[in-house]
Amino acid sequence: MSTVKVEEIQHPSNSNNAVSVASDSSVSLNHSGSAKLTTTSTGVSVTGACSATSVTGTSVTGTSVEDSKGDLRKIVQNPQTSAYSLVAADAGKHISITTGGVTIPASVFAAGDAITIVNDSASDQTITCSAITTYLANDTSTKTSLTLKARGIATFLFVSATVVYGAGAGLE
Repeated sequence: MSTVKVEEIQHPSNSNNAVSVASDSSVSLNHSGSAKLTTTSTGVSVTGACSATSVTGTSVTGTSVEDSKGDLRKIVQNPQTSAYSLVAADAGKHISITTGGVTIPASVFAAGDAITIVNDSASDQTITCSAITTYLANDTSTKTSLTLKARGIATFLFVSATVVYGAGAGLE
């Protein structure tokens, strides 16, 4: 077996080190001469943004964990001030409504999607769900319309694209 000993690797067209090897055997992958990924005695250190198609593991640490909808430590708000029909991008968010009510359309959401509706007003808001089978928690009948009382909050959990369950304070 052959051994190659190097401290740095450069592309022939520039003077920036692409790979650096330290005497302690740590390795750095560089971009424009700046270390972006460095091995350490405890793992790997990444400087800058990290993009991946998937992340597997038991924990993620840092100042924030985000996906396409925003910070995963928060329930992202979609504020509405007039009648609003939910859209697929609302899954995982909370809708803050002040007037006009909310419509839950059929075949927009998938099993596991959840949406919280907050009535941020002193008047009742109507939640229309006539195109989708909706059950109020602890009630066996289907609902075509629900009322979210003033300052009420309710979460809707989809068990399929056409069936949703709702529960919360002030939901009738």
